[in-house]
Parts: sequence; C-alpha cells; structure tokens
Amino acid sequence: MPEIFMARLRPEFARGERERCCHLFPVPLAGSMPKMLHAYCGQTIAPGQAELLDKPRGMPCVTCILLSPADSHAQPVTGVDLLGIA
Repeated sequence: MPEIFMARLRPEFARGERERCCHLFPVPLAGSMPKMLHAYCGQTIAPGQAELLDKPRGMPCVTCILLSPADSHAQPVTGVDLLGIA
C-alpha cells in the first residue's frame, strides 16, 4: 500500500496564494531525508519550504490527484507520522 502525504509551499516561499496549492507526495524511504520532495505532478519543494497538511487546504493540484495512486487502499499519513512521533 503506497503512503502519501499532502504539502504546499509555506507562505514565505510563495509569491502569492496561487503558488500554494495542495500537492500529493509519496512518502520518502524510511530513514532518508531527500533534498527535494517530488509531487506526483512533478512539482518539487525543498523539505524546509514545505508546509505539511493533515487535510486539503487551499486549491488542490488536479494533476497530483489524477497521477497519484488510485488504489483505494492508499494510506494517507500526517506530518506526525513522517516525523515518527506517537
């Protein structure tokens, strides 16, 4: 089952709300911190520039929705899950 998370650019890294749409990302491999997060649509965000979301906020990225796993068993995760905090 693929794990996905939602994120968008933090306000200080965006040139307006238009750049802050909600993207879907595959969860990186355990124990690794990639230099860039790659959304299903191809958008890249540096981890320090990403605002992790626990639910969709703002405009969703339609391309991410279309290209993300359509498997009904995909497990959404939160920033808490990604950080390993119980």
